[in-house]
Amino acid sequence: MVNNNDMPILTQILERLRGMRIKDTKHASRGGNAYPKEVREMVIEMMIGGNGIASVKTSLVRRLQDQKKFPSLQTCRRWLRQYLTVGHILPKRATGNKVATREIDGEVLKQLAFYRVIRPHARLYEVRAYLHNRFPHTRPYSDSQIHRAEERLGLSRKAASSTSEEAYSTRNLLMRKMYWESPYPLGIAGEDTDDIIDIDEARFNLESADRTYGKVAREFRCNLRGNYKKGDPGTNLIMAISGDSNNPVSFHRLYSSGGTDLYRFYTFMSELIEFLNTNYPGRSFLFTMDNLNIHKHFIILDLIEDAGHRIVFRAPYWSCDGAIEYVFNTIHTFLEMDGDKMEDVTALENRLNLIIGSLDLFRRYFLHVGFLDN
Repeated sequence: MVNNNDMPILTQILERLRGMRIKDTKHASRGGNAYPKEVREMVIEMMIGGNGIASVKTSLVRRLQDQKKFPSLQTCRRWLRQYLTVGHILPKRATGNKVATREIDGEVLKQLAFYRVIRPHARLYEVRAYLHNRFPHTRPYSDSQIHRAEERLGLSRKAASSTSEEAYSTRNLLMRKMYWESPYPLGIAGEDTDDIIDIDEARFNLESADRTYGKVAREFRCNLRGNYKKGDPGTNLIMAISGDSNNPVSFHRLYSSGGTDLYRFYTFMSELIEFLNTNYPGRSFLFTMDNLNIHKHFIILDLIEDAGHRIVFRAPYWSCDGAIEYVFNTIHTFLEMDGDKMEDVTALENRLNLIIGSLDLFRRYFLHVGFLDN
């Protein structure tokens, strides 16, 4: 008696015997069906329960990837980002949803553009209220209609930032001009973006601030002038990234007590240089960072130069010239999506390690702030 479970196999054998050609199902890595839920959950469990993205960089995993028996590193990163963003790793499917036919146009669209120029930090309900007050005889617009209108205007959601008034002093504007337009040692003009390493510190708290995002045109910052002030103490991150388009540098350290003093920064730079010697032997980099006093200390400068590298400091108060600042914004966005799942500093640091591990190429951040695509 034939088992029902054997019927598909028997059917294929019979079709082959009849001379019929069986078309093999494409593997997921070659444009076939999506990886099943079990495979996705297994990969996420490996990364969450292990060392993040490093858990899928082992020699065994690479051998399985070569045999098309394990998802690629790029796919693993994408799943990790999806898990951190929406809380699951289900494949996308076509839903057939249709958008409303009523859209914002004409004078209403102009008023929306003017309002966003004047108040880029306004929340969506404030925009909706403004449009309804301006056009009371028009039926109120929905959030999705306003969002689509802002997309047509070329607006994008960005983390809000503040620029100190000191940044616009004659001296600091001149230093910024030298940073971008002069060659080394005064600036970074003519340098290969692949060889630039940007370094900075950031602090992350379990509490989030209001008005951290706004809507502006894509080529502009969501900027609000004001007094420069330091953030509250919390979990600290020191991170280094490079603009290499093929093998980018990504190195970081976390600590929850104390600030970034000279000893801590010297330790970080020593470990970073050792990391570069191991993973990028014989290669010379140009470090760029802000002009914090400990960054300019002679033992830091000697450490960098003795290792065969160079350094150029950004202009004071112009943090927007640092590619890593926008990486910090990306990390902050991921953290806000998962804020309710973190109850202590340990959970926050674990989440930071996972988020940083899910980030792959940083070149687009360097191009965004003004580095050349050379």
